[in-house]
Amino acid sequence: MKLGLLLLLLLGVLASLGSFLPQGQPAGFYRAYYGELPGRLIVLLSLDHLYRSWWFITVGAILAVNILTCSLRRVKKAPGRRGWGSIILHLSILVILTGAVISGVMGRHTYVEIGVGDSLDLAGRGFPGQVLTVKEFKIEYYENLQPRQYISSVSLKTADGQEIEQDIWVNRPLKFKGLKIYQTSYGWLARGQAVIDGKVVPFDLASGRGLDIDLGKNLRLMFFFIPDFDEQGGRLHSRSPLPNNPRLAVVLFQDHQVTARQVLAEKETKVVDGYPVTFSGYRYYTGLEIKKDPGVGIIYTGFILLLLGFVLRYLMPDKHVPGRAPHDS
Repeated sequence: MKLGLLLLLLLGVLASLGSFLPQGQPAGFYRAYYGELPGRLIVLLSLDHLYRSWWFITVGAILAVNILTCSLRRVKKAPGRRGWGSIILHLSILVILTGAVISGVMGRHTYVEIGVGDSLDLAGRGFPGQVLTVKEFKIEYYENLQPRQYISSVSLKTADGQEIEQDIWVNRPLKFKGLKIYQTSYGWLARGQAVIDGKVVPFDLASGRGLDIDLGKNLRLMFFFIPDFDEQGGRLHSRSPLPNNPRLAVVLFQDHQVTARQVLAEKETKVVDGYPVTFSGYRYYTGLEIKKDPGVGIIYTGFILLLLGFVLRYLMPDKHVPGRAPHDS
């Protein structure tokens, strides 16, 4: 068991790295964020997908063999109730470890933002054969206009030709053969076009995002949707979350400094420091979290075994057999 404890400690230290290092990002992300040499080492050592790396799985496999061997040795000693509790405790760790490895290797997770009326092929997100469409999005408010619930009406086309339609909201995901789609966020999309260097550039962007104009000069057009613009105050904030007086604020930034701005009504065109911008329309987008993790059920089973082993080992002592000294495994 000394080897087992050492392996468990090593696996815990290695797994903790995955909490500090973002997983599954492009190689350029690590070089840009951590520096050229550290970024290359992260990719070289497979720390960018740590839980699927061959060395992490190898350490886990060695630990599994170690736990299984120790458990088989205990079985040969014909233990009592407490002894069986100890064995189940050991085996529960093996089951949890197996589920974790399956989750790391086969689990899929992604976050998407889809505008109302749009469809997204999820094949590029790790879910081949699945196409998700957002048909409608609505928000239910309290009397003080605080959101009470937000609901997405979606349609999921599956690889076998089925089409599933369902309303999903917080704590009520869409479920299909291990695939789960959760409602997590929402926002506004602004649609229009900008004329940059004589070229018409259409946009359909979430509020707070923008278009790069000149990377060399660090020029960027940013778009901020205001559902209920305060005409008298003139400030770029909304009086309410409802689209009672929708406007699009277009702000030109250079080196994080505001150099020009305009506020556009729907179907209006204005020039922002030489760049004509047209605001064509707006709509909601919904933020959805998509998961498929075949290891979760195994992990839950492992925790149930862990609880059972704990009860047998520590809360239910062996019955005393007359003429035989109590045995503590």
